[in-house]
Amino acid sequence: DRNTVIIEDTTYIQKFEYLAADIINSSFNRANNYFTINIGELQGVKVGWGVVSDHGIVGVIHSVSKHYALVKSVLSERINVDVEIPSVGLPGLLKWDGKSPKVGSVAGISNDLDIPKWSKVVTKGGSGIFPKGLLVGKVYEMFEVEGQAFWDVRIYYSEDYRKLQKVYVVHNLLLEEQRNLEAEVNGQSR
Repeated sequence: DRNTVIIEDTTYIQKFEYLAADIINSSFNRANNYFTINIGELQGVKVGWGVVSDHGIVGVIHSVSKHYALVKSVLSERINVDVEIPSVGLPGLLKWDGKSPKVGSVAGISNDLDIPKWSKVVTKGGSGIFPKGLLVGKVYEMFEVEGQAFWDVRIYYSEDYRKLQKVYVVHNLLLEEQRNLEAEVNGQSR
């Protein structure tokens, strides 16, 4: 299939397949925003797969029909993508406050660390939905969270979601194996 690219990622021992798609409808001014793409079940797309662009992450597949898929954008209140700021070496969660489509935040970063302005924010890759190290954005300011030992880290997204037209659905060919193994551990701890 000419729209499929398989990349063997030997550094992280994962294998990802990228399915090219066009955005045919989108929103970016609601509390939870979605993109409609022109591939679906017939191309093998499944709920829960990641979606990326040439400039960063886009979202996660929310629902699928025969010919289309609905992508829950990172411009959504409960997107919770695991990210990290490599310059400080700590993970956090990507959040969006429902305001500007250019600005997100990273929660869960301890405020005892100094984060240099313009530090890159990338995907952590732990969930298996996105490969590790995909650009999410860059830090532009930080605020202390009142009564807590965390920064509210504000970032400029690496992608302009208002202009986005071409995306790639990410299929981790080893995701089922990872989830089955993690489910064994979770089942034992009950």
